[in-house]
Amino acid sequence: MVKLDRITLSNEGLTKFFSPIEARIMEVLWDNAELTTPEITEKTDISLSSVAGTLDRLVKAGFATRELDKSGQKVRYLYSAADSMDNTANNITRKVLDSLVDTFGKVAIENFHKYHDKK
Repeated sequence: MVKLDRITLSNEGLTKFFSPIEARIMEVLWDNAELTTPEITEKTDISLSSVAGTLDRLVKAGFATRELDKSGQKVRYLYSAADSMDNTANNITRKVLDSLVDTFGKVAIENFHKYHDKK
């Protein structure tokens, strides 16, 4: 889960901010409107128990939503991303930048300007 004290800059892609299982599930949720746990399991090749536990954590952290679906013969949960990938990226970026500014103040801001000027 995206916790500032758990960011691993040496990791690739989303695993800098999410565990590998969380990252894979979020990618699937961003690519699909609503999915059940078994559908997510099928699309990720991750065990059903791992997907179920991870979805609970993603819902509690606000990255995924869970809706009860009673339309069929069975009652089931439908999962979706709580926000778009871009909005999630914006929220994570803001948290990281706020933390850098809180910790390093003026030095962080000067580095942001240097980075921006290079582009």
